[in-house]
Amino acid sequence: MTAKTQLKQISGAPQLDSGKEIPLGSSDPEARPLINLAIELKQLAPWQWMQETDLIGIEHPETGEIGFMSIMGTLGEHEALALYLGAEGFYDFIDMVTDDDATADRVIGIRHVQAAFSDRQYLEKRDRDLLKELGFKFRGPMCWPSFRSYRAGYTPWFITRAEARFLIHALTQILEVAKRIRDEPQPFHPTGRVEKNGYLMRVSRKEESRLVWEDQVWLIPRPMQEPIQGVIDRELLEGLRHIPQVNLELEVDLFMAPGRIGKPGDRPLAIYLLFLADSDSGFILGHEVKTAAESFAVMHASIPESIAQMLWKNQIVPAKLIVRSQLLGDLLTPLTQELNIELRRSEELPAIDEAAEAMTAWMRGGKI
Repeated sequence: MTAKTQLKQISGAPQLDSGKEIPLGSSDPEARPLINLAIELKQLAPWQWMQETDLIGIEHPETGEIGFMSIMGTLGEHEALALYLGAEGFYDFIDMVTDDDATADRVIGIRHVQAAFSDRQYLEKRDRDLLKELGFKFRGPMCWPSFRSYRAGYTPWFITRAEARFLIHALTQILEVAKRIRDEPQPFHPTGRVEKNGYLMRVSRKEESRLVWEDQVWLIPRPMQEPIQGVIDRELLEGLRHIPQVNLELEVDLFMAPGRIGKPGDRPLAIYLLFLADSDSGFILGHEVKTAAESFAVMHASIPESIAQMLWKNQIVPAKLIVRSQLLGDLLTPLTQELNIELRRSEELPAIDEAAEAMTAWMRGGKI
């Protein structure tokens, strides 16, 4: 594959939608072309020779937003095209695949859209209605297309018309590029890198009434992120200092729970649970339901205060706090330093895992 070298600095990207989001419907002009392109993708099956990390960039012809196309399905479990949106989505994906501690649900928090294939039973009514109203029928496993939008702090939702337009361009280009990659004698470059600090992008220009696409190489700088700073009430912190420390190891974890909240017709918020548990007895000293309604940063910044409140309520200052993620470790470091608590990371949090399993069963309507 050859690419026209054009090292281009990307500073930011416009948003796809503004105002109330309306899911794609069968009467929208984007619906039929989108489904037809998804069928072509399924027939081509590029996951047979492309890896999830073989990212191809694309610039939206209408808005200038950038996205990065990823073919999923090498293992035969989830066949899809994912379009990670903006430089933020690109680096969130890179960070996820290079993080040995990343969990499977982390992808839900990365801003992207998907055209995916599954069994009919996993489609929602809106998916089935969209296909039925347009006269599409499918038979067999993992052949029913559906389209989803992912935003940090929300559960997967139906795509909008604006997202569908970008996904149409992405499907068109991945079909072309995938064929070229298949026929190349040399293997594809991981993560789309074609030269130092450069990433392969598909970029269009208008010639009369049609779009002409070409390969370019762009620089994609990592977006600047404001550090998360948790604030703990000084009186609360002073009160905790006067509680005698006890030889206890407490586990702390934040995880996504099943279920969602929100008004009908609106993008539903994801539910997160913050737990504090005694590692030895398994006793739950506190839990709190959280959402990222404002932002992930705001939710994360509230965690040190929440844990401090749980400790105060139980009148306990433990000798050790154990966390699973680096994020929680970073967030709780100031609190543990103030109270002379040892902070340790561990993949195993048996008390919280048992409680989380019971809570998940209850929230799904099962028996504990």
